[in-house]
Amino acid sequence: MILVTGATGQIGSRVAKALVDRGEAVRCLVRNPARRGALDFEAHVVPGDIQDLAAVDAAMQGVRRVVHCAGVVSYWQKNAQWQRDVNVGGTRNVLDAAAKAGVERVLLTSSIAALGAVPGDGLGDEATPWNWRGVPYAETKREAQDLVLADTRVEGVAVNPGITFGTHDLHRNAGRMCLQVAGGGPPGVPSGATTVAALDDVVEGHLAALDCGRAGQSYVLGGHTPSFVELFAAVAQVVGGRAPTRVLPAWLVALYGQALLIGAAFSGNEPPITPVLARVSAANRRYSSAKAIGELGYAPKPLEHGIRQCWDWYGERGIR
Repeated sequence: MILVTGATGQIGSRVAKALVDRGEAVRCLVRNPARRGALDFEAHVVPGDIQDLAAVDAAMQGVRRVVHCAGVVSYWQKNAQWQRDVNVGGTRNVLDAAAKAGVERVLLTSSIAALGAVPGDGLGDEATPWNWRGVPYAETKREAQDLVLADTRVEGVAVNPGITFGTHDLHRNAGRMCLQVAGGGPPGVPSGATTVAALDDVVEGHLAALDCGRAGQSYVLGGHTPSFVELFAAVAQVVGGRAPTRVLPAWLVALYGQALLIGAAFSGNEPPITPVLARVSAANRRYSSAKAIGELGYAPKPLEHGIRQCWDWYGERGIR
């Protein structure tokens, strides 16, 4: 039996589906079974919140391996404590319950946020020193990853996906770029660079890491390392819009994010840009996937593949 947490999300749902498709017995821990999100196939669902150790203990019975995808992605300071409770506290609960139940292996869906910004125009990797103090999301992802990889009670492995384009992006994470370009914007792009992957590849990387990743190791799941100018140009090629070419200085993006916080205080909704996200998007976050390619057989598809899948999926569901 394999337990998947975060199975209502984009990555978690597709990992669970891929495991079911290959004949595994899969149990999905879902906070609210009435809100299935991206979990759009018949699955063995058990209710429970990873912040509730008793619920995690119950879900862990009879489980041999765990894929821990649950987490909070946010760059809004207002969510910092919730993020810590879920990303760090929830991971600690998963590890404690797994050890108690005799689980063999825990695979964590981490993030490139758990890796440090890369100096200059270089290419980083899993060993790039972490340097994101003051960015709560990055702090919690790094701390959760350290917990998993250092645990001596179970085998811990982590994967670090980059920005992921593909189907089932209900929260419009990477897909927001497609919608922005198709709608005629944005007027400019951040000055940084990032790591990008197709959802298909990220799912395959999870399965390979679950099966044969080395205990105590993490693996970048990317394949493409564009600047944001290059990334938006690739998006425009798929969606048919005009790619923004103006590179915005970090201070201007941060100022815009600060202004959006005023409206967010009234609406209660996280703004698309925050001062923290402005800082992150101005950095070089290019990371090599060579380790995953060499050890896991990771084989990234062309950049346009994931973008096309995301855009077509949105079209099929009238999200455009």
